[in-house]
Amino acid sequence: MGALNQTMVIDRPVETVFQLTTHMERSPEIMDKVEQITKMTEGPVGEGTKYTEIRNLGGRRVQSTLEVIEYVPNKSYAVASEQNGVGITFRYTFKPQQEGTFVTFDGIVRTSGFGRSLFKGMIVRMISKEELFHLQKLKEFIEKEQ
Repeated sequence: MGALNQTMVIDRPVETVFQLTTHMERSPEIMDKVEQITKMTEGPVGEGTKYTEIRNLGGRRVQSTLEVIEYVPNKSYAVASEQNGVGITFRYTFKPQQEGTFVTFDGIVRTSGFGRSLFKGMIVRMISKEELFHLQKLKEFIEKEQ
């Protein structure tokens, strides 16, 4: 379990939840801070697919590259990014249930370099605050779609 961990049941079949969660181009509709996301690689989404993401963080536009590092249809999906000595991995797991899909969202924050390591706690708190309601927003988006 990482620094960020959330679970939730989404009232939709696992295939629908997985498909909408992994359709990264729709992130601006779900996440407040994401302004734009563009797929950089050709072909279907899978391990190695890359995106450019632009977030508005306190009036400052921050661009990062996201890479899909795990893609198991209807079971798990993970994306990693690294910028300025801070690496973040977001991993989702999906389990079908009678009442929908049980989703786990796990985020891990890594730092490199002495300066970033000193501020790791502050960085984790900042990211935690931003992602606090991530699954709730995803749930609302997906349940509204169908």
